[in-house]
Amino acid sequence: MRYTIIGAIFLVFLLVGACFSQESSSGIDPEALIAQIIKVESEQQANLHDIIYDAEYVEGETKEDGNFEENVRFVKRIYIKYLPDSALFHEEYLQCYEKGKQQDSGDCQKTAAERLEKKRRRNALDISFPMIRPFTARQRHLYTITYQGIASTQIENRTCHKFHAVAIEPADSLINGDYYFESEGFHLVRVDFTPSKLVRRSMFKMSEMNMSLAFAPTADGFWLPQQFKISMKARAMWVIGIKVKGTEDYRNPVINQPIDPKIFEATNVK
Repeated sequence: MRYTIIGAIFLVFLLVGACFSQESSSGIDPEALIAQIIKVESEQQANLHDIIYDAEYVEGETKEDGNFEENVRFVKRIYIKYLPDSALFHEEYLQCYEKGKQQDSGDCQKTAAERLEKKRRRNALDISFPMIRPFTARQRHLYTITYQGIASTQIENRTCHKFHAVAIEPADSLINGDYYFESEGFHLVRVDFTPSKLVRRSMFKMSEMNMSLAFAPTADGFWLPQQFKISMKARAMWVIGIKVKGTEDYRNPVINQPIDPKIFEATNVK
């Protein structure tokens, strides 16, 4: 009987030891990984002050035959100035197209004003928003973040660590998303995300909003936004079944060239 008890205890120790061994065999501590991600991002931001992008946004819908039909296209220039704990953002509409036909300057500026006002009212995010904010001490307590290992497929042709972030208390200012960080340098490669709480007001009710922001390195080694995708379904006033599907590409970033502060006079701090 004595040896049976000792054997049982020994077996328990073996099983417990095996569990700890299996847990550590992955060689990845999620908290250490997050700390490295924050360090890499902080180092980049310390050297990033101003950016000017050429941008092009295309919006349309996918028809029943699977073909994409373009409704509008905007050629823009985007200005971002990074401040210690925030950022200033401004975008200029240079050319506007509707159903493939270019609008004159007056109509283009009217279209731009309408879109910018809608963006302001909805408090929509833009690429000046620090996408890894859920991982930082500033907001970590607002999220449940789960490490899901190495992504099963390559993301933007890179091997990546995958994290899933969910807001503990949903709010339209917080997001839920899947984050992919490159396994070598720990830079953010892509985030697929949605608002943790959809906008639902008397005049505007959103039923679906999916977004994705992909990053890529510049020749100078900065990892910057490269492409943004959005798919949205909503209702507004008497309009039923609003569908938006758009893609915005960011090209030719000019880094740390001083920007005239007057450009941001009508810009909100993010």
